[in-house]
Amino acid sequence: MNQLMKGFLAASVIALGLTGPLTVARTASAQSAAYEAVDKPTDEQLQRYAVAVRKVSAVAAEYQPKLESAQDEPAKQAVRVEADQKMVDQVEAGGMSVAEYNGISRAVRESPELRQKVERMVGQ
Repeated sequence: MNQLMKGFLAASVIALGLTGPLTVARTASAQSAAYEAVDKPTDEQLQRYAVAVRKVSAVAAEYQPKLESAQDEPAKQAVRVEADQKMVDQVEAGGMSVAEYNGISRAVRESPELRQKVERMVGQ
């Protein structure tokens, strides 16, 4: 599965209430630094993350029908690329790097307490 598909699927997973990594194929060095270790995110980081999750979820919801209606694999790939870039732009516009977003996603997946806290923030 290519990096762009992983990013789109991850955003779709987030839209369903789960957290996952967001990826984009920019450069080899960017791919190797896809995660930034964030073991204990601050409240400020969690708040930015919650805002980013809402925005990424909205993009995933916007692009899901486009993906489903795409006629062939090249058309689907074009939708995935566009959606992935838009998700990355939303994360970065909120003052967060994709690596930080992915690192917090990992921390949230591993900690039920963090997950509950983020779910409350996302619901606000």
